[in-house]
Amino acid sequence: MRKLISLVRENFSGPATKRHIEHIAQFHRIQASPGYRQAAQYCLEKLQEAGVEARIHSYAANEEISYWTQQGFQEWDVSEAWCCLVEPEEARGKLADFRDNPFSLIQRSASFEGEAEVVLLEDGEELADYEGLNVEGKIVLTKGDVRRVHRLAVEKFGALGLLYDGMRSAPPVRERIDLPDARQYTSFWWGKGDKRCFGFVLTPRQGEKLRSRLKKGEKVVVRAKVNARFYDGAFEVVEAVIPGHTDEWVLLLAHLCHPAPSANDNASGAATILEIAITLKKLIEEGKLEVPKRGIRFLWVPEMTGTYAYLASNEGLIPKIGAGLNLDMVGQNQELCGSVLLVESPPAATPSFAPFVLEWLLEEIGVEAKAFSGVGGFPLFRYSPSPF
Repeated sequence: MRKLISLVRENFSGPATKRHIEHIAQFHRIQASPGYRQAAQYCLEKLQEAGVEARIHSYAANEEISYWTQQGFQEWDVSEAWCCLVEPEEARGKLADFRDNPFSLIQRSASFEGEAEVVLLEDGEELADYEGLNVEGKIVLTKGDVRRVHRLAVEKFGALGLLYDGMRSAPPVRERIDLPDARQYTSFWWGKGDKRCFGFVLTPRQGEKLRSRLKKGEKVVVRAKVNARFYDGAFEVVEAVIPGHTDEWVLLLAHLCHPAPSANDNASGAATILEIAITLKKLIEEGKLEVPKRGIRFLWVPEMTGTYAYLASNEGLIPKIGAGLNLDMVGQNQELCGSVLLVESPPAATPSFAPFVLEWLLEEIGVEAKAFSGVGGFPLFRYSPSPF
C-alpha cells in the first residue's frame, strides 16, 4: 500500500488538477443545462486524450420520468437576468446581474419582465408572517427557506417573485455578516404543477440596506428581467473505466454540477478524480502499477440525480460494487475557510471496510511535517472521521 501511495504521489499532478478546475469552473453547470453538458464533454475529452476508456450516458430530463424515487425535472437555460432598484430615486442602481455573477439569480427562475414594489418578510416561512401583509403582485425580500417562502408568498398569496438575502452560517466559524458581499447559491426545484416564479440573490450588505429602508416605511420598487426557458431535455453522466481481473468494482464519483464558478463545490472533486483516472491509467500502461484485482469505475454526475439515474439503469452492477468514494468539496483553503476535511462513513445499515481504509490513508499521507526530534510527524491540514 505504501508503494502505491508513493507512486501516486510522484505521478499525480497538482498543477494539472488545478487547470482542470479552472476549465470546469468556466461552465454554468446547473443540472440538465447546456453549461453542464459542456463540462461533461470537457471531462470526456480529457479522459479520451489520456487513453482512458470513457463515455457519456444521457438520461431524459422531463417531469414525466422518475429514477427510482427521484422525480424528473425539465432542462433549464437562461440567457439574461438582472434586477435594478428604481425607487427611491436617490438609491437607483443595479442589485443583481447574471452576467456579472451567475449566483445573483435564483437558479431555475422563470421568465419575467416588469416593475414591482418590494415587501419585507423577515423569514416568510410561517403563515403568521403574512398576517396584515399584502404581498399580491409584489416582490418579497426574505432570508427564509426559498421553497417554503415560495409555497406561501407566491402560490398562496400571489407574490410575483423573491429577493433573497440569506447566507448560510456555520457557528462558531462563520456568521451571516462575515461574508457581507457574497451571494448564497440558491435554487428553485420545481415539481410538476408548481407555480413557477423568478428570484434574485442579494448580498447581506445589499439586503440590510433594503431592510433598513423598508422598516422606515420607505417605498422600494425594483425593475427586473429574466429571459429563461424550460424544456424536455437531458442530463449527462460521464463514466470512465479501468478494468480489473474480476467483475467486481470500486466506485469513485464526484458531482459536476453547480453554478459557475463553484470551484470548490465541486469542480475540485470532479477535477481530482479526473486526474486520478489519468494517473492510474498511465502507471498501469507503463508497467509501474499492476492491473487491479477489482476494476475502478469513475462517475461524474449531477448531484444525487445522476447517481439515481445511473444506478437505476444499471441495477445488475450494484451487487458487484465493493466500495465507493465520493469526493465533494476537497479544494478549500482551510486557513481562509476554517474547514475540516471529513471522511464520512456509510450508514450502519450498509457497513463497509472503506472508511477504515480511508482513515488509515489519511494518517499515512497526513504526515507532512516531521517532529523536531525526527521521530514521528504531524499533518498540516485538518481532517476528521465523521459518522453518517
